[in-house]
Amino acid sequence: MKNSPTVSISRFVKILCKLALTGIALQLPQAQAANVVMQHNDLARTGANTAETILTPATVNSNSFGRMFADGVDGQIYAQPLYVQNLSLSGGTYNVVFVCTESNSVYAFDADTGGITYWHDNFGAPYAPSCQDLVPIVGITGTPVIDLSSGTLYVETKLAAGPTHQLHALDITTGNEKFGGPVTISAVNFTASLELQRPGLLLLNGVVYLGFGSHCDGGSYHGYVLGYNATNLAQVSAFNASATGSQAAVWSGGMAPAADTNGNIYIMTGNGSFDGVNNFGESMVKLSGSLSVLDYATPSNWSTLNSGDTDFGSGGVVLLPTHYAVGIGKDGILYLADVNNMGHVGNFVQGFQAQSSGDTVGKSPVYWQGPTAQYLYVLHSNSKTKSFQFTGTNFITTPVGTAAYSMNDRCGGLSLSANGTTNGVLWEVGSDSNLRAYDAVNFPNLLWSGSVGTYVKMTCPTIANGKVYLGTTTYLGVWGLTNYLYLQTGGPAPVLNWSTGKLLQATSVSGPWVTNSAVSPFTVVPTNSQMFYKVLLP
Repeated sequence: MKNSPTVSISRFVKILCKLALTGIALQLPQAQAANVVMQHNDLARTGANTAETILTPATVNSNSFGRMFADGVDGQIYAQPLYVQNLSLSGGTYNVVFVCTESNSVYAFDADTGGITYWHDNFGAPYAPSCQDLVPIVGITGTPVIDLSSGTLYVETKLAAGPTHQLHALDITTGNEKFGGPVTISAVNFTASLELQRPGLLLLNGVVYLGFGSHCDGGSYHGYVLGYNATNLAQVSAFNASATGSQAAVWSGGMAPAADTNGNIYIMTGNGSFDGVNNFGESMVKLSGSLSVLDYATPSNWSTLNSGDTDFGSGGVVLLPTHYAVGIGKDGILYLADVNNMGHVGNFVQGFQAQSSGDTVGKSPVYWQGPTAQYLYVLHSNSKTKSFQFTGTNFITTPVGTAAYSMNDRCGGLSLSANGTTNGVLWEVGSDSNLRAYDAVNFPNLLWSGSVGTYVKMTCPTIANGKVYLGTTTYLGVWGLTNYLYLQTGGPAPVLNWSTGKLLQATSVSGPWVTNSAVSPFTVVPTNSQMFYKVLLP
């Protein structure tokens, strides 16, 4: 039962008086909803979490921000971690981060305390491809999607047996299969051994959509988007991007299909056949919920792109206010399309050379409405991350700012955190295995940087409730404000060990939450679930 505001304030005053005696400052902000249940945060794929109140340009610095803990896993993490707060499971209420690996494992970790696994599923031996793009195994690659209303996590696996692709629906509190899952994925001319499920999954109007490309352009493959009923996992729709041709992969550098408020779906395709009728290689395609083609936009040099293996669809679509879509391909040209009239061949609203040409594009761009301007942040291989201003109808082609670090050919990815239109922080995963935090308005003012271990190409971090979650080759890393103690009711109640103002480890999940008496001799009992304490050590 939640405490009343009066009771909470009364406790706050009592604790504040105690802390005043020990010279410790206490702040009590409201915790906002910060669930991250899909790739890049929202259906527009902006990559921005605008409900972040803890991590700001003022708090993210070398004195107060760093890695808090890491949870080991059994394989590489290509999928973006997902986050659900105040989830009831295992006899309590916890913040949980969901992590998937190429070994076909799904983990439900405690999001605030290292070393706590609520459940772990493994779905069988992963596929071992012959190409060298994603090695040595392929299991879960695309970011899953969570339906909070039914408490279901949808995830796609690739198995060595067959080989076979399967769609699972898992109970987020137990990891148990739901809705008769898993189901085997199939379609006309779909060859399981050739297809790679790389993009994040899309959940829209009761349908789960999955995109498919290939392993290193091997064999006679097609690009697909397949739709499955979210409650019984029956296939309800299918789109073959090269129905009478070949290729046209939907891989998007891991980005999920975008969707607008009318239920339309947007994808980008790679090298492949194009005629604008049955084949839509090298195109930005607008699909209905039933996966029929509504409109498309294709660069006029699509044939040249094909011959040079210069995929247009090496990234995904980001939707911008009020009726625009933006995307960038391997050639580094940023294209803007009007979704109400996409123009077919060569009729984009705008296209300009925003980045250098490169073989691989990460999870880019990222969009944010800042305090006085709209920003688009563009990451690309063989290039430096740039910030551009969007006027509402076009881009100002001179960058607002350009980062110092230049990615190599296998770049990382971007995400952004902000409190609405303020306190924007741009998070960049570099191909040098460093995580960087930039002031999003005063880009490229670098706030903090540090090693993540060994990065996975195209990966992007998840930011939620004051922490940054990032998958690597061997573990989930968690970063946050190391000189703050976060207390939230219903979650784990750890005894926290402190030394010189830095959080070392959370070791217990019982009792009231107690600080190390050698540093700060007091005990704090949490208040209601909508508040948390953050205690700064002297």
